[in-house]
Amino acid sequence: MLGIVSLVTSLLFLPAIVGVVLGFVGLNRAGRTNPPVGKGKAITGIALSAAGLLLGIGLVNLFGAMSDDVGEPEQDAVVQEEPAPEGDEQAEDGAEANTGGDSQNEKEAEPADDGPESAPDEEKDEKPAEEASNETVSQANARETAENYLNYTAFSKPGLIEQLEFEGFSKADSKYAVENIEVDWMEQAAKAAENYMDYSSFSRSGLIDQLEFEGFTPEQAAHGADSVGL
Repeated sequence: MLGIVSLVTSLLFLPAIVGVVLGFVGLNRAGRTNPPVGKGKAITGIALSAAGLLLGIGLVNLFGAMSDDVGEPEQDAVVQEEPAPEGDEQAEDGAEANTGGDSQNEKEAEPADDGPESAPDEEKDEKPAEEASNETVSQANARETAENYLNYTAFSKPGLIEQLEFEGFSKADSKYAVENIEVDWMEQAAKAAENYMDYSSFSRSGLIDQLEFEGFTPEQAAHGADSVGL
């Protein structure tokens, strides 16, 4: 039953989530181009993806209710089969207590030399935890969202910051996220140029102007035009 649930969720949830994200990205970009390109397709994609997501949630709830009904008798059977051998354990504990008295007295007589040596190790373990705690929850969420956007489509650095702010993150968190991810902006310019060429035809100068409008530097925009053969 769990295998069927995992198959349904993988076939419905992942494409629906990707469709919603890409639909909002396309809708945002369509509003910034002149004339708007692909606005109707973006709205249609958002609606279809949302419908698929709702359908997936309904199916998962149905399968979850069915699996709970099947699993309850099995849990009751497992609880009834568990033994409780308390007598043997108490006898073994008494024997260990009698034989361990002398060894415990010998250990108490030995000097405790491990204290100072263990202190540096504890300090080393605390440093990574302190460094990780410097990142707030909102900064971590913004960084993960930025990485997810770059997995779906291409962005310039200012464009990605603007998209994160559009999603509701603060300007500081958006800037932190973009500056703390590994990304090649030249490669992003080449991908953006390729995406624009898939939508419409551009001259070299027109494509460079469009890439600069998206936030790429002149050097990055020229590299993008070179990558598509203009």
